[in-house]
Amino acid sequence: MRYYLTLSAWGLALLQSVLGGEAGKAVVEQRTESFTIALNGPVAGVTPLFGPVREAEWAPEWSPRFIHPAQGAQEEGVVFTTSGHSKDRLWLLTAYDVREGRVEYVVVIPALTASEIKIRVVPDGEKHCKATITYRRSALTPEGNEEVAKLDADWAKEQRIHWEKAINAALAKGWHP
Repeated sequence: MRYYLTLSAWGLALLQSVLGGEAGKAVVEQRTESFTIALNGPVAGVTPLFGPVREAEWAPEWSPRFIHPAQGAQEEGVVFTTSGHSKDRLWLLTAYDVREGRVEYVVVIPALTASEIKIRVVPDGEKHCKATITYRRSALTPEGNEEVAKLDADWAKEQRIHWEKAINAALAKGWHP
């Protein structure tokens, strides 16, 4: 409970600093979108692929720069940055539980958006599983509304197809954790 209170206080302080105390006056949007993928591996073998280190096995463009710990890790509390579409993103891994099939992140594009990404991996037979990925994106400023609007059913369909194909291709290469 203390972890969540600290995270909430951290988030509120960040929001106030990004918005300059104008959070109540800005017209900002929030949107949630989910998709589910079918994967050819067990929960314990697939879940690590959603961690910040192992994602590169199916997403070759994935290139995190680790802040804490500097060498990177697959555990709660990892902090890192990525660059994409000319915008730097700050990531915090808030939950990582392979046994439970749970991976969660908070991602901030300063002065633009804050997002939550929740991944749940559940068994689907003996050697298969399904992963549901849920994004909740919040604009931090009116300019962030454009990024929030991109999170729609078409985006989710594209992500579902890409993630399922890429992760299953990595699994088919025969590696096992």
